[in-house]
This record gives sequence, structure tokens and C-alpha cells, in this order.
Amino acid sequence: MIGWKTGVAIALLLGLAASSMSLCAQKDGSPQPAPTKPVLERKEATDPESGIHYVRLLLSLASNGDPAKTPVPRFTVQCQDIKGKHQMLWFVSFGGIEDPGFEPPFRPTKTDLFPPRYASVNLKMTFEGYMISKPFIRSWSSLPSGEYRYRNGGSDSPNMESARSFLPFLASLPGLHVIRPNPQTGNPEGVFFPTQSLLDELNKMPICSQ
Repeated sequence: MIGWKTGVAIALLLGLAASSMSLCAQKDGSPQPAPTKPVLERKEATDPESGIHYVRLLLSLASNGDPAKTPVPRFTVQCQDIKGKHQMLWFVSFGGIEDPGFEPPFRPTKTDLFPPRYASVNLKMTFEGYMISKPFIRSWSSLPSGEYRYRNGGSDSPNMESARSFLPFLASLPGLHVIRPNPQTGNPEGVFFPTQSLLDELNKMPICSQ
């Protein structure tokens, strides 16, 4: 037979266990705030000046205020068809920059023979999901609009890859973390873009997936 002291001890242990389970159940059952999702906007048209058919996917981080008054950080993928040749461009804004819209490629004139040269900055990217990729430090153009444009590989770019080359990383790790070139006091060092919704949209369009 179990002594009364032992019985009391067992009863206390069972009571503590039940109380702990009850607290866990209350914690698990309490409503949790839903994660804020980024906003994805699609713009598609044919530029009348150049005849280029383009699709622009703008992934903007959600804001508690009015995004029209205070533009939020934005990751833009632009796919374009230039006489049957498909090209992909990446743009990043760290906030405070209006969307400049589609800008056709430079066309020389009698007074302006050469395309403009923009300052270059190195941005660090990591792709994040079930793991974090190694960091990629690549050259981006600092545009007059305030955005940064990834410099696709070519004779005038130090990058070896095009932006499209990073799609397999995004497919496996659908989160893009971009580090600012010169973090300022009061601003986060980098910006994280959850990109799954953007990837889903990219896969629907041959102009972007090829």
C-alpha cells in the first residue's frame, strides 16, 4: 500500500503537471497575430516608344501608414521581350522612393551618343528559407530615381551572372535579404523580402520563366 505522504506527493505532482498542461494549452490556444504579408503588384504593357513588351512585378513590404505618402522598401523584377530576346532586370529600393515605372533602353541621338553611366555600389544578398545561403556581394547601379539596379553580366559589368541566374536560389530559399550600402543611424542594416508570392507569379509567365 502507498503511504499517505507518498500519496500526497503524487497528488501534488499530478496537480502541477495538469496545471502546466493547462497553461500550455491556454498559450497555444490564444490567438496569435497573423504575419504581415508583402503587397505584390503586377504591371504589364508594351512601350510605344521602343515596342518592348514588359511585365513588372513590384513586391512592396507592408506598411502601417499610407504607402503613397511614405513609399516602403520594394523589390522589383522586370521581364522584357526585346524582339524575341527575353531579359530580366532586378531593382531594389530601401524605402522612400516612388516607383519610376518602365524606362526604355537608351537610344543614341545626334547630341547624346552614349548611354549614361551611373555610380556603382556593392550590395550583399543572402537567400533565406530553411537555411541561409552564403552571401553574394554583387555590383548594382545607383539610379537617379534612388533605386538600385542589378548589373547583369556583360562586358561593362563586373558581375559574371545575370539576375536570372539567381532564380534557382529563390526557388529553394524564397526570401531575399539585401544589405544597404551605407546603413544610417535609425535605419535597419538590411531589408528582407519574402518572395514566394512573386515566384508564383513569375512561374505563370513565359516571358519571365525563360
